[in-house]
Amino acid sequence: KEDPAQLPGNMVASIAWPSGAIDVDLWVKSPGDDAVGYSRRSGLVWSLLRDDLGTSNDSTPLNYESAFTRGLPDGEYIANVRCYGCAGKVPVPVAVEVRLADGTLVWSGVVTLVSDKQEKTALRFLMKSGVVVPGSASHVFREIRGK
Repeated sequence: KEDPAQLPGNMVASIAWPSGAIDVDLWVKSPGDDAVGYSRRSGLVWSLLRDDLGTSNDSTPLNYESAFTRGLPDGEYIANVRCYGCAGKVPVPVAVEVRLADGTLVWSGVVTLVSDKQEKTALRFLMKSGVVVPGSASHVFREIRGK
């Protein structure tokens, strides 16, 4: 039988970082909408599943955040990471993965944050008709937090 478990949306972006009192935030942006992150947990397309605060309010050592989309409108998508509470704990390697619900890996890699409050772009890419536009992926920084 087919596995009834399915990803919660059309695309999932996730980040993970070392255990401890380190607070890294995932910020994602879709075409025609404001960025989604800890202070704006849901938009027209993206929804943040959990704001992981490191060891605060957490019963496990895992540090992990993820967001998913509802639909895949054409245009540019951005996934950023930000060191919200990393003072004295940098550098912080952050594993980033963006995957379509059908299992297609869009990008996987590590972004290293080197200062507190630093924001870095993990990935920017274009979608057209539910498919990643070949050759459109880049890591060129674009600030999206709070925009």
